[in-house]
Amino acid sequence: MIQTRRAVLAALALLPPVVLASAASAETKAVKLEKLYPYLDMYLGLPPAQRSRFVMAYYLKQNGGRPTGLALTLIDTGGGRTAVPIGNDGRLLFTPALGQLKSDAQIEMAAPKGAKINLSMELQAVTRPRQSMEAADLAAAIQQCEAAIRSKAGVLGFAAPKVKRIVFRGAGSGQAVNAAGVSRPLPMQTGHPAYDPEQMPGVISLQFARPPLALMLAGRV
Repeated sequence: MIQTRRAVLAALALLPPVVLASAASAETKAVKLEKLYPYLDMYLGLPPAQRSRFVMAYYLKQNGGRPTGLALTLIDTGGGRTAVPIGNDGRLLFTPALGQLKSDAQIEMAAPKGAKINLSMELQAVTRPRQSMEAADLAAAIQQCEAAIRSKAGVLGFAAPKVKRIVFRGAGSGQAVNAAGVSRPLPMQTGHPAYDPEQMPGVISLQFARPPLALMLAGRV
């Protein structure tokens, strides 16, 4: 079994960015889909019902910041070309299907000459970010992600440090509210508020200073 298939799914969010060195030395370069979406085949190998509450998110940075002047184009096996959108935060807004990953489809990357493009990955809850969020939905995302890590996709078994928290990137600060209406501050992790259902039992809802930009599934630090 190749090394990438022995990698840990839950550790993706902790990996350092992967440098796409080929894009740094040429204005235009085509790479296989799996180069831009590593480990996605492992996630897509899970039954849909076992991955409905979390996703794998992929981000590109250019010279350490947001991509500027970077264009991605999907080239399918028949030669068709489709633009791949990139969010303002560098997130890839296109996710290939498992069949595309296994095909000879490629991504053409066109970047300013000398640009250094980095790739990073996160596991994220799919609950829509809001200023007020239900704790039960977030706890269910954590539980499903943990179960997926323990399960098997084909012959591959997942074994990893447990996902225990959701970190709310960009929310500023947050409060956990119980059924009696009593609130207490959410702890901070990597500069963002975090919710850990096991360490904060009885929480009904979460209130934030502003809607989060992303809901990152993470372990305890």
